[in-house]
Amino acid sequence: MNSTSTKTNQSNYWWLPFISGLILLLFGIWFLAAPLDSFKTLTIVFGIIVLISGILEIYVLLKNSDGWSKVLVYLWGGLLNVILGILLIANPQTILVIISFVIGFWLIFKGGEQIKRALHLRKINSAVWKRVLTLGIIMIVLAAVLLWHPEIIGFTIVVWTSLAFIIIGIIRMYLAYRLKDIK
Repeated sequence: MNSTSTKTNQSNYWWLPFISGLILLLFGIWFLAAPLDSFKTLTIVFGIIVLISGILEIYVLLKNSDGWSKVLVYLWGGLLNVILGILLIANPQTILVIISFVIGFWLIFKGGEQIKRALHLRKINSAVWKRVLTLGIIMIVLAAVLLWHPEIIGFTIVVWTSLAFIIIGIIRMYLAYRLKDIK
């Protein structure tokens, strides 16, 4: 098959990438319109994937086990996936809280490090100690806001995902339109 007939065959199906681009664009707009609902939906889909993965992992291990000592280690991994999947499906807010706590406590730790560094810089008469201290305090305040309002993480994730879907959708639709013109 030569390249001309390949181009012709591809141009006959220009509408496939157009439809997928339109779907991505519409999902991106929907995610922006209802960010917290979108985050819950994404979390539930992720939970279903993790749950299925855990079930399949356990199934494969039990079917192909040659010794229980090796299987038990992997069985725990599969069971953990099943439990996490069920938890995410039953309560999508859980992942939001977990992510917020991890990032929040990490920011508190890093803010504390900056404050300690600022105090050390003050002892050695460095001129930048006030700026370092300010950054450390800002990090701790941001951590407190994040721990108090974990939905900020979900909103941020959904906004960036929405923008990515919209951009990819527009690009796919444009390329499909250009593919349509290839003769």
